[in-house]
Amino acid sequence: MRILTPTTGDRVTAAEQILEAAEAAAGLAADYVRGLDRSALQREYKNDSHDIVTAHDRACEEIIVRELARRVPGARIVGEEGGERRPVGENTGAHDEIARIDGEVTFYVDPIDGTSNFAAGLPLFCVSIGAAIDGELVAGVIDAPILGEVFSAADGPLRINGAEVEPRRTLDARDALVLTSYPGYRAHRELPEVAAGHARRLADGVSAVRNLGSAAIELAYVAAGRADATMLPSINAWDVAAGFHLVQRAGGSLRTWPGTSGQDRPVQEQPAYVACTGPERLGVLDQLMDEVQAAREG
Repeated sequence: MRILTPTTGDRVTAAEQILEAAEAAAGLAADYVRGLDRSALQREYKNDSHDIVTAHDRACEEIIVRELARRVPGARIVGEEGGERRPVGENTGAHDEIARIDGEVTFYVDPIDGTSNFAAGLPLFCVSIGAAIDGELVAGVIDAPILGEVFSAADGPLRINGAEVEPRRTLDARDALVLTSYPGYRAHRELPEVAAGHARRLADGVSAVRNLGSAAIELAYVAAGRADATMLPSINAWDVAAGFHLVQRAGGSLRTWPGTSGQDRPVQEQPAYVACTGPERLGVLDQLMDEVQAAREG
């Protein structure tokens, strides 16, 4: 879809306008984070000690939600901390053209992906916002505030801090660098026998495995060609919506598995995935997720 911007007369895509809103919201949250003293952050626990949250996660999400509601009135927002909502923002009139988009706009918001890193003082965390129209991803931004990098794309190529990124192929398994926390705590708890066997097969099957502690950053790095693949068996839409879009716009390939949720759900709402930096697949990773899916069905 293309729409006319009243202020300039230029024709831009709806995806580009949605991305502009997401970039602005992510930028405000990133500014907030950069202004914090991260030397002594207080943490809370959601389900257990492996799932933490800080007051700043919630504060960042509110900053993002307010800006998205102002810029894209009526949009559905699915956030890690606040769940699903349709906030009513103060519309100044400057963004009235957004309301003419046909279809439902959904933003998937992870205000701080990599909270454990954030709370520990490590820089490997980010603000992640993905956007879909009627379930189809159309835009994504991943803003790493301390690293000073913004990965973004709408219906054009991947950009890092505004500069276009050239696609690259996926290296063969013997040379491939894979970014993943699998098999971690949750996989060992859900499927202990499967996870135990997969740890050895993954280590033997590729050149190197690294866990960065942020699914969104791992996807951004794969999109940018800094690693060959990333994978996880259990994920939420707000963690991956932006990254999935970036990988695909950068010429990468994405495969998802439905778990018990059903194949008819959008890719960002399916729990397992393998994303590769190029169209070439790493067969060992796909096979591991095939086996996770079979175990869940069994």
